[in-house]
Amino acid sequence: MPESLVGAVAVVVGLLLAFRTNNAYDRYYEGRKLFSSMCTEIRNATRNIWVGVREIDEGDRQEKEKNVKLLLAFAIAVKHHLRLEFGIDLYDLKDLLPEGLQLTNFDGNTSQENTILGSGSDEDPNRHDANRPSTDSRSPLNTLATRIPPTTYTSLRNSFSRDSTTIWFGAQEWGSEVDASMSLPLEIIFHVGLYIDKKRNGNDSYGAIAGNLNSLVDIFGNLERIGNTPIPFAYNIHLKQAVLIYVWILPFTLIAALSWFVIPTTVLVGFILFGVEAIGAEIENPFGYDKNDLPLDGYCKDLEAEIKYLERHIPSAKAIPASQATR
Repeated sequence: MPESLVGAVAVVVGLLLAFRTNNAYDRYYEGRKLFSSMCTEIRNATRNIWVGVREIDEGDRQEKEKNVKLLLAFAIAVKHHLRLEFGIDLYDLKDLLPEGLQLTNFDGNTSQENTILGSGSDEDPNRHDANRPSTDSRSPLNTLATRIPPTTYTSLRNSFSRDSTTIWFGAQEWGSEVDASMSLPLEIIFHVGLYIDKKRNGNDSYGAIAGNLNSLVDIFGNLERIGNTPIPFAYNIHLKQAVLIYVWILPFTLIAALSWFVIPTTVLVGFILFGVEAIGAEIENPFGYDKNDLPLDGYCKDLEAEIKYLERHIPSAKAIPASQATR
């Protein structure tokens, strides 16, 4: 095979790999920036509520604490939503939602293919990944993973098989009735918004808090876009095929010049090319449980520690006595 042709193929394969890796890293880095921005908006919202919404009695204090906890619950709910873990009986979420809170039963989007987070897998869609809970209610991982701490779950996960998968939700027939539902993060935002609207009279911080809530909804939508939009399956398959063909024909072009040394050379080139492709697949969706995914649990714990400190050590705004207000 002419060396010029092999060189042209090498250029094409290099461009495909560069696009694949750059696109995957952009998604990874954007996910990190968005989650960081979400934490910043939650910090601003909790500060504005804590020092801007004035308390008249103990009931106001309790209501304020509930809504500050709801903002923390929003971050945790977003984390679980991105991992396709739905419900309110999750180990790090159930204690943050106040009693009597009416929530819908959201089980994910219908008629939507969702790639397993953190795997970037383009394998057989009928298989399932043990890196995160399966949607099969009979799976022991599905029962335990979202209801116990990540360290405990990781230990238990190692005893199960490590098949990788793509999750397929049941197809929604055209024209069938769809029940009214809403994802938990959006419901939390609505509840906090209703609280702020009730306290808006005489509250100069209302506009700032409303802006924080709007930003949280926008960030949530962008995070959903990353989690629900995998790299096209056809592109991944073609890239693997192109790399495989290039590595297969490479020895025939180098045998005359390298003799037996062509074997380790081909192995080295194949290791590099397939390694780059695997990196792109690994970081394509950074919200899962793999070691190369973003430490979302750590971010949420840091936020929880800050809010606990706020409630215990930072004085909140008190109502101004009427005698002082008239002066």
